[in-house]
Amino acid sequence: MNSAPPKVPSKYEHYRSQGEMPQELANRLRQFACAFGDTYASYLITDVDREYFWASEQLGVVAFRRLGRYVNIADGLLAAPENRELLLAEFLAFAEQNHWVASFMNVPRNEIKMYRRQGCQVTKCGEEALIQLDEADWRGKHSQWLRRQENYCRRHGVDMCEIDPDPTDLFYRVEVVPQLEEVSRDHIASTLHRREMEFFVSQFSPYELKDRRLFVARDGSRIIAFIICNPGLDGDFWAIEVYRRRQDAVRGVIPGLILYAMRVMKAEGVKYVSLSLVPFVRCNPVRGDSPVYRFAANFWWRHLNSIYDVQGIFHFKSRFCPDYREMFLAAKPGVSIRSLLVIAYHWKLFHFNPLRLLKRSLFRKRSAEGHKLAVPEHRSQRAIRQLRRRRDSNPTVDFPTPSTALFEQNDAEIRKREKITV
Repeated sequence: MNSAPPKVPSKYEHYRSQGEMPQELANRLRQFACAFGDTYASYLITDVDREYFWASEQLGVVAFRRLGRYVNIADGLLAAPENRELLLAEFLAFAEQNHWVASFMNVPRNEIKMYRRQGCQVTKCGEEALIQLDEADWRGKHSQWLRRQENYCRRHGVDMCEIDPDPTDLFYRVEVVPQLEEVSRDHIASTLHRREMEFFVSQFSPYELKDRRLFVARDGSRIIAFIICNPGLDGDFWAIEVYRRRQDAVRGVIPGLILYAMRVMKAEGVKYVSLSLVPFVRCNPVRGDSPVYRFAANFWWRHLNSIYDVQGIFHFKSRFCPDYREMFLAAKPGVSIRSLLVIAYHWKLFHFNPLRLLKRSLFRKRSAEGHKLAVPEHRSQRAIRQLRRRRDSNPTVDFPTPSTALFEQNDAEIRKREKITV
C-alpha cells in the first residue's frame, strides 16, 4: 500500500526508516528526543517502525506511520519550542503535496492554538497523568495506599534497584536480559491481545533501551517485575511507559516499584514523572472538535473496557494522586471513520481472539461485583497546562549513572558457571 515513494521538496528530507539515515542524523534524532521530548510518547520516535520527515536545515523531525493516504503521528513535534510551528507547517505542506490525511496524537493543550492556525481540527483524546516531584512527599492519607504496597513488598523480601541497560555489559546480557524477556512473556500471556500493542506504546527490546532507564524488583535473585522510563526535557522529565510483572509476583510490586523509581528521581532533582496517557478520559466537547471521535471515545469509555480497560487504567493511575495534562488529537483536514480505523490498526487495538474476549468479559462481570473503580471528575481539579524546564534550555544531556549494587557480580564467576560466546 505504501510502495510509491512520496514527493519530497529539495529543502526537506524523508527517510523510510532509521536505517536509511546517516549515522550522524540518527544520533541527532536521539538527542532531539531527549532534549525536546515533553510527553510520555516523545521518545517513541526512536522506535524502528516509523518513517521520518526532517524540516529545512534539520531544525526538527516528525516520525509517522502510513497506511495508504492516512498518516499517524504519535510522538509530537521534536524541535525547539520556537521552531515547532515551522516544523508543523512544513510537514503539513509535505503531507498536502502527497494528498495525505495527517492525524497527530498526544498534542498538549498549550499547543492546540498552533495546530488550529495551521488548519487542523482539534479534539480531546485523553489526559496524561503527571507527578510533580518537587511537590510530592508521599505522606498523609492520600498516599496511604501507595505506602501499603511499598511496605507489603518490603515485608515479603522484595529488593528494588536500577540497572544500567548496557548491551555491551556481560552481566546484563547473561543474567538480566533472559529474566526480563521471561517476565515480559509471562505478562503479555495474561493480556487479551497476547502480543505487544504497537506505535502508541513502546516495543520492548532489552538490547535497544538506549537512553531509557530500567528499574527492577527482585525476589532473591529472581526478577519479578520491571519498569522502563523514557527521557525528556534533558532529564527533567521521565515517563514510566512500560511496566511488566510475573503472574506469581508479590501483590503490589508494580506500584511499589514505581514509587521506588520516583523516590530515586526526586533525590536527583528530576521535576516531572509521567505515568503516561489515560486514553478517552473526560473527552468533553471543545471548539470545532470532531463529533465522530468524541462519540467513539466516550462510547469506548463506557462500554468497551473488556477490549482495552481505560477505566482500569484511570483507576490505577489515580492511586498516585497525579496532576493531569489534557491531550488532543489534531487532524488535517479532519477526523473521519477511516482515519480512526487506521489509528486502531496501527495500535493493533482489535488484534485479539474473540473467544478470549468473551471469556474475559464474563470473568470481568463476575470480578467487578463488589469492586468500585475511581470515577473521574467532570473536569480535573489538578490540571497542568504546560511543562516548564528547571534547567538551562540548551544543556548537554547528562543522565545519571545507575547504581547496580544489588546486581553486582564478577564476570569471571559468570564465565565459570556458564559458557558464553561474546
